[in-house]
Amino acid sequence: MKKISLNPATLEVITPVQVRLTISEGRYHQVKRMFAAVGNRVVELHRERIGAITLDENLAPGEYRPLTEEEIASVG
Repeated sequence: MKKISLNPATLEVITPVQVRLTISEGRYHQVKRMFAAVGNRVVELHRERIGAITLDENLAPGEYRPLTEEEIASVG
C-alpha cells in the first residue's frame, strides 16, 4: 500500500468506547485504517459535517434535506 501524508487529526474521547475524530481531508476508509493501525476497530461511523455543510441533528438515518443556496455555493 502506498503511504501518503495527510493533515493532522484531532481526537476527543467522549466515553471509553466513543470518540469524536476531526479530519480536514478524507480518503477512502481513512478513519477505519487509522483505528486499525492502533489495534481498534470502527463499529459505527457518523459524518457530522462536510466542509461548510453541517448535518441537521433532527434528521433520521436515511433522511435528507435540500441544500441552501449558500451550501451549494460552498461546494463549488
